[in-house]
Amino acid sequence: MHNRWQQTTRLLLMENVLLVLIVLQHFSPIKWSWHLVGCLVGAWLVLAVIEGLIAWRQQSERQRTIDRMEAKLRQMSSQQFPPHILLPQSDPLYSLAQAVNQLESYQKNQTRRAELQEKELMMIMRYLPVGVMVIDHRRQVQLSNPAMSELLQVSVNTVAHIYTKDIQLYALTKLIEDTIASGKNQRATITLTPAPNTQVVEASTVYIQGNRSQFQIVLMLYDITEVYMIEQMQDDFVSNASHELKTPITAISGFTETLLGGAKDDPATLDQFLHIIADESQRLIDLIQDVLSLSRIRAQNTTMLTVVPLAVRPLIEQELAVVQQAIERQHLTINNQVDADLTITSDSQKLSQIIKNLLTNAIKYNRPHGSVTIATMVGQQTWSLIVKDTGIGISADDQQRIFERFYRASPSRSQQLVSGTGLGLAIVQELVNAMHGTIDVVSQRGVGTTMTVTLPLVASGSTK
Repeated sequence: MHNRWQQTTRLLLMENVLLVLIVLQHFSPIKWSWHLVGCLVGAWLVLAVIEGLIAWRQQSERQRTIDRMEAKLRQMSSQQFPPHILLPQSDPLYSLAQAVNQLESYQKNQTRRAELQEKELMMIMRYLPVGVMVIDHRRQVQLSNPAMSELLQVSVNTVAHIYTKDIQLYALTKLIEDTIASGKNQRATITLTPAPNTQVVEASTVYIQGNRSQFQIVLMLYDITEVYMIEQMQDDFVSNASHELKTPITAISGFTETLLGGAKDDPATLDQFLHIIADESQRLIDLIQDVLSLSRIRAQNTTMLTVVPLAVRPLIEQELAVVQQAIERQHLTINNQVDADLTITSDSQKLSQIIKNLLTNAIKYNRPHGSVTIATMVGQQTWSLIVKDTGIGISADDQQRIFERFYRASPSRSQQLVSGTGLGLAIVQELVNAMHGTIDVVSQRGVGTTMTVTLPLVASGSTK
């Protein structure tokens, strides 16, 4: 544009100069010469002034463009992205403006990409089942996810703060401090809360070195409570099962050897030992039958329920008749408060097995001259069977584990007050789960136990 203006100005000036020369031809030579010189000087002065004005205007426009670029770069440094600077290709600053525009586009794309990655990271952190906490070199928490708050049972502040405000368990703080001192990753299994609400985590730290004086530690807590409890149950199962099998077999073997050694010649001793062998054999048979019952329940699909209309009270009276001798031996009082008109739809065989095991436990673990109360409650879609005894009761610690296989609520086997396989409540729980129900226990040592089984009024399954 500048070149075009200069060319146009020069052409107009040349035309004026020619016009002046033509006019001056009518004057005398001397006057013509001085007039010619004056006109030429004036023309060049006018041209210089015009060119100066044009240059000043172009310099002002160029400065404004530079100022716009400078302002744009400042805005870009603060994550603001103004519109592109548009210049014609003939402008000397065109290439620079294009470079600034390209830089802005690149920075905008990178910023959007970083924001998207940050949102994805925060989304992952939010729903990650592993507790994560980032601690910097000043021992301040820079980041923590909801899972960490849930595991620590505290509300972690989003503002940077010392980690000891959230983590006060010695084992965890020691793990973090060992990581800081050694500069190496650490790992440990830590119990966050003791029994009865046991919670165990696998704690891992990752040491991330920045420069010489700065570092970060990523603390991760993975809840392994279920795995820990399963391992504990497996260990107890092997130990208890071995004991339960060993006891009757050892008794049978020992009394048999005694009889073969000559005790069979004494009729009284022979009769006594044979009764003991028969009792221990029956105990072994009961144990095997209970184990097989558990295996069958687990192997069967819940859709295998065979449901029929059932009157509950006759079913309970039938099971009470089976254990009548045990009731008489304990001199117990039975309070059957079940409504005679209560009819539900359920699996007769499974429900009978539930009632049998609950009544057996209420009788075996009761006190002489105690009582057993059987009652029911009916809701809109469910009904509850309640069996309450006045027996020895169950401690709070044991209540968490009484449904485990072979588990006994006694401190040691030598203190067991009654015999049994230790599988009754495990069978009840498996049956209740198969029938889409729940079982709850309320107990106190020396007072008694109340078992409540809640089942659907109309069970789903095949009908006879």
